[in-house]
Amino acid sequence: MLVQHGSCSVSSKVPTVHASHSIDEFVCRTVGLRVREQDIDALTRWTEERVRTLALPGIEQYGALLVEDSETGHREREMLTVQFTTGESYFFRDAGQFDLLAAKILPALIERRTNERRLRIWSAGCAAGEEAYSLAMLVDELAPRLVGWDVLILGTDINTDALEKARSGEYRDWSFRTLDDKRKQRYFQRRGDQWRIDPRLREMVTFRSGDLLRDDFPDARAGLNDFDLILCRNVFIYLDTQAVARITAKFSATLADGGYLVTGHSELFGHDIAPLRVRLFAQSAVFQKTAQPAGEMGLGEALAKVQVPALAALLPALRIERQAPRVEHRAIPALSPAVPAEDVDRLMQAAWRDADRGMPDAAMEDCRRAIAIGGFDPRPYFLLAQLAQERGDLMEAKTLLTKVIYLDPSSIAAYLELGALHAQAGEDQRARRMYETARTALGKLPVQAEVPPYSESTAADLLAYVERVLGTPVAEAASRAMTPARPHQNA
Repeated sequence: MLVQHGSCSVSSKVPTVHASHSIDEFVCRTVGLRVREQDIDALTRWTEERVRTLALPGIEQYGALLVEDSETGHREREMLTVQFTTGESYFFRDAGQFDLLAAKILPALIERRTNERRLRIWSAGCAAGEEAYSLAMLVDELAPRLVGWDVLILGTDINTDALEKARSGEYRDWSFRTLDDKRKQRYFQRRGDQWRIDPRLREMVTFRSGDLLRDDFPDARAGLNDFDLILCRNVFIYLDTQAVARITAKFSATLADGGYLVTGHSELFGHDIAPLRVRLFAQSAVFQKTAQPAGEMGLGEALAKVQVPALAALLPALRIERQAPRVEHRAIPALSPAVPAEDVDRLMQAAWRDADRGMPDAAMEDCRRAIAIGGFDPRPYFLLAQLAQERGDLMEAKTLLTKVIYLDPSSIAAYLELGALHAQAGEDQRARRMYETARTALGKLPVQAEVPPYSESTAADLLAYVERVLGTPVAEAASRAMTPARPHQNA
C-alpha cells in the first residue's frame, strides 16, 4: 500500500520536477497516488526505467505523458497505478459489509425503488470482478422480489488486464477463501484448476474500463448516473487527500437521492463528505445521499456521546480476561487540568469535529486534555483508536480499545471493533471471545434499545449480526432477542 507523507493536489498541467520536489510529490501531483517513504526508491527506479523504455529526454516529458488524454497516456497511468497498488480481491471480502448490504441496505433500496422497478449498482475499482459478482449473488438471492426489474451491476477499473479476467469469470481457489460452500456450489462450476461463474450471473454484470480521478461523472450518456449503490472499497487508501475529495464529490453527484456509498473502513474518516451523511451500523459506517434531518447527529457527535460508566462499573473489567492489562498510552502524556471537568463533553465534541475535518493532531490534543481532566472517561481512547486505525497502526488501535474496555466493560462498540481487528489479523479465537462478550451484553438489552454509537441499529439488529458472525442460526438469535430483559445500566 502506498501511503502519503505529505499533501498535494492533482494537476492537469504538465508537471516539472525541480530540485526541491521529490519523485513522490511528482507522482502525487500527476496521478494522485500517495507514496510511502520506503517505496520512493522503487518508484524512482520505475520512472527512470519508463523514461529509458519510452526514449524520453527526461522525467518532465514522462510527466507530460502521464497527463495526456491519449491512449498512451492512459496506458502509462494504468501501468503506474497497477505497479504501486494492490489489486487483489476475493468473493465477499469484508463479510460484515456484505451482511449489511443483504440485511439492510439492499432491501431498503428495493423498497425505495418499487414504483420505478429499477436498481443500479456500481462496483468502482472492481479489480478482477470478485466484488461485482458478489453483488450479483446478493441480487440473485433477492430475485423473487426483482422479477421484471431493470437491474444494472457495473464494474469498473483502470486495470485492463484485471477486467479481462473479470469478463472471463474464471477464478482459482484463492478467490474463494471466504465464500461459503453453498454459494460456491450454486454459482460456480469447476473447469480444471479453476472455477467458472454461472453464465446467468456473468450476464448480470457489465465491466468497463474507468479512471475514477480523470473520468467525468455523472455522465448520463455513459450510464454513469443515478446509482442506488456505489461500492468503492480499498481504493482511497492509495490516493492523496485532494484526489479522494474530488472522487467523493463526483460519487455524491452520481448517486440517486437516498443512494448509498460504501467505502473501506475509515477510508473517508477525516474527509469532507457533504452532502452525504453518515449512517452508522455495527457492520460498518456507510454514507447516504439525503438531507440530514434537523437534530440528527453526525458521526463525530454520535461517537462523542458514548456514555461514561459509573466508577463502580470499572470493577467487572477484571472479569473480561484473567489479567486486564494496564495500558500506558505512550502518545498521551498527562497534562495538568486546564478546564473544569464538566467540559469533557465539549472537548470530545471538538475532538470529533477536528477528526472529521482531517485535523488528527488537533483531535489528539483535544483527547489529551479530556484524559487529563476525566481520566476514567473511555471516549477519548475510543477516538484515539479510530485515529490509529486511520493511520494504519492496528496494534495501537487494539491497545486503545482494550483501554476502553478496561474503563467501560459495558462498551459493546469496543468489543465489536476489537473483534473485527482481531479477525483482520487472523486472531480468530480472540475475535470470537470479543464477539461472544458482545453477544452476552446485547442479550441483556431490550430488543429496541439503542446501542451507542450505532444509531441505525437496535440491540436486536446487533444481536442478529453478531450471531451471524459467530455462525449461530439467525432464527435462534431472533428468538433469544425477543426474550424480555432487564434494561442495561447504560442503555
